[in-house]
Amino acid sequence: MLKTSLMPLAAICTTLLAGTVMAQTTTPATDNTVKLQNAISLDRATYFPGEEAVLTLSARNTQRTPLEVPEPFAATNGCFDLSKLASNGAFVPLSSRPVCPFRPMEPAGAKTLFDPGEERRATVTGDAIWQNADSQSSGPGTGYYQVAYRNSTASAVFHIVVPHLETAAAVRLHDIAYNDSNGRAVRAAAYMHVFSVRWFNQSFLCVARSSSLQDKAIVTDLAGNVLSVNVPYRRVAVLPNPVVSIKATANQQDGLAITWTDSTGASQMVLVPSGAPGAPGAGGIEVGLDSTFEKVASGASLQLHARVAGPGNGAVRWSVALGPGAPGGAPTGTVNATGRYEAPAEVNAPYPVIVVAQSLADSSKSALGVVSLQPQSHMTMVAPSDTAHTLTPVAAFSLSEAVARPPAVQ
Repeated sequence: MLKTSLMPLAAICTTLLAGTVMAQTTTPATDNTVKLQNAISLDRATYFPGEEAVLTLSARNTQRTPLEVPEPFAATNGCFDLSKLASNGAFVPLSSRPVCPFRPMEPAGAKTLFDPGEERRATVTGDAIWQNADSQSSGPGTGYYQVAYRNSTASAVFHIVVPHLETAAAVRLHDIAYNDSNGRAVRAAAYMHVFSVRWFNQSFLCVARSSSLQDKAIVTDLAGNVLSVNVPYRRVAVLPNPVVSIKATANQQDGLAITWTDSTGASQMVLVPSGAPGAPGAGGIEVGLDSTFEKVASGASLQLHARVAGPGNGAVRWSVALGPGAPGGAPTGTVNATGRYEAPAEVNAPYPVIVVAQSLADSSKSALGVVSLQPQSHMTMVAPSDTAHTLTPVAAFSLSEAVARPPAVQ
């Protein structure tokens, strides 16, 4: 979850489809690492402060022969770089060392064999990534962030936004009972948090992932904008009309019945079983891009490529918008239906634009690319012969529901 922006709760990482440890191979296993096809996907592209996030790392053998490689989901190999997009269109590292969130599951140096065409996946919660970084332990603020896998070019970008708190309620549950270090019985009050936030003309009904000892867990500024949420939570419903009141009751099993009234006076109810909503299940749509950041010269064009996994329509809708810190009214360039991006003819100083690939099968799923636009003079280099050569631009992307904010965010 995105702790006070990127991810609450203790670091939890679950390795899926663990590999088989092998002994020897005729080709050095480390050399084979680059032959694996890696991809990163996030359960959503835009997050609210404190919201749970789940990252999935996949590794696939595209070769026709088996590949022996170092275990990709081991604590020493499953490492990432975390960075934030600056106003000049560059990603700035947030940690001086790699972020390695996976728990030690295999002995150091363990190797595994991937059969031809075999794919494996591992998931890790966002807080596991953030809490393993060595800076800003309170979590990132608003903006665009990139998480990149160190063993390949796989990466994803997410966007943290600040919604407006509409209404909230804390529901008293059965007390938490335990014995302290001296063996004495202790009882503590427990609460579940239910609240609604408004962002981009939609309301989002949110529920804590687990009980808390706090009866007030949401921090806002004087205008009611959410600054932090001190309990892990997930969205359970997306509503078109503003929510004006909310009420929740708990049954004997601590399941919740949540009732809310919107601005039209209509009331609705949803039931949330004990344990609250869990991590998103497998089988949904995933959207990614082959790259998440590139510098592009003014007047240049490039072809963007989106990856869509899951059932249904694999097509995407492309759009582009100015990124954070870009000059007001600056040209964004254009992107057509096939993902062909055309940079503006003139760029006086570097600035970012956000290219979005939104799933047609599920409009809540999208990937976006950060394209750092550069003046032509910034995209040239001089060869020993003193002849100027223009660098060939390549695409840039990232997982996030961009400044343009696609129509439906869920």
